[in-house]
Formats: sequence, C-alpha cells, structure tokens
Amino acid sequence: MRGIIPAIDSTTSASEFADWAGAVSGKLGQRTENGFEIIDAGIQLFEKKAKEVKADVAAAEAGVSS
Repeated sequence: MRGIIPAIDSTTSASEFADWAGAVSGKLGQRTENGFEIIDAGIQLFEKKAKEVKADVAAAEAGVSS
C-alpha cells in the first residue's frame, strides 16, 4: 500500500486540528511535488479528550486532607 502525504503549508492552522492527534508509520519513499510517498503506510488518529479531575486529586491540589 502506498499513500501520498501532502506538505502542510502556511494556510493550514494548527487550531484547525487542535482536538486531534495522529501517528503515521511506514517507510519514506520518493519526494513528490507536494510532499513525499510513504510505502506500507499506516495511520492512527486519536481525538483528544479532556481528562476528568478526580475529587481526591483536586482536594490534594487544594491542600485539603480527608
């Protein structure tokens, strides 16, 4: 499997993808006009979710003991 990864330019804002993260694996292939090839490409995308603050941790941070 081969995939083409386009180059990210100045018109792409990181804030457009602030809630997402990804990992790309594979072998780097030849450069193309718009980026480069990835041979045997694999991609994983993750949505970033806010972590829940547990009551015990919040109390410890506030200096309150139970």
